[in-house]
Amino acid sequence: MFDDYLVVRWYRGDLKGASGFRAPKKLLYLDKQIEISSKNTACLCSGLEALNMFFYGENGLGKSSLVKYLVDRFSSKGLRCIEYLEEDVYSIYELFDIIRNSPYKFFIYFDDLAFEENDKEFRKFKSIIEGSLEEKPNNCIFLVTSNKKRIIKQKALTLNSDIFEKEEENEKTSLFARFGLSIGFHPLEVSNFIEVVKFYLNEFGVKQNFDIKKEAQSFALSYGTYSGRIAKQFALFKFIEQFNV
Repeated sequence: MFDDYLVVRWYRGDLKGASGFRAPKKLLYLDKQIEISSKNTACLCSGLEALNMFFYGENGLGKSSLVKYLVDRFSSKGLRCIEYLEEDVYSIYELFDIIRNSPYKFFIYFDDLAFEENDKEFRKFKSIIEGSLEEKPNNCIFLVTSNKKRIIKQKALTLNSDIFEKEEENEKTSLFARFGLSIGFHPLEVSNFIEVVKFYLNEFGVKQNFDIKKEAQSFALSYGTYSGRIAKQFALFKFIEQFNV
């Protein structure tokens, strides 16, 4: 399985190869995120201690692209990615048994993770990250992405909040604390956004006979953010607009 696929999915107690994996050609304006996550991944692939990683930020800012980049970059060092799609978090122990003696190194990947305020599943998840009597294998780390820095919604505490409310909120924040390496992804500055737009315009071979900054900013504002995903969508929109039927 791992000889043939860089990415596999864990679902209903079984592993299935993901044949559609494709790494990004280039990541722009993510230098800091690339540097620290690459060093942590290199430690994992070298058989050293490595930290669980948590990538947080709005949609389209490069979280999943960085995951793909890391898998591709370190695949020759034995790195593989297991995307966890199983609803039962406790089936992780079955997965541990499968990979524990493998010569490969693994990201156990949870994409776009979030819990509602009264969702008790977060306690189960917290226990498998760190705290269970059975430790995770040394050849894997957890890699989680989320649109929010706090994975579970929290309510505001006041001076009148009782001790039980405070303990409950402290338990929620303790989940975040179990990721030793938390990396934020933030909207681009306008000037950087335009540079990313130009990169994708060139990639798609778009004729640049229009006011790039004006049109790209207008397009981005309709979506409410400046991100690499929006830059790519704008470039593709201009390609389609210029396409001759």
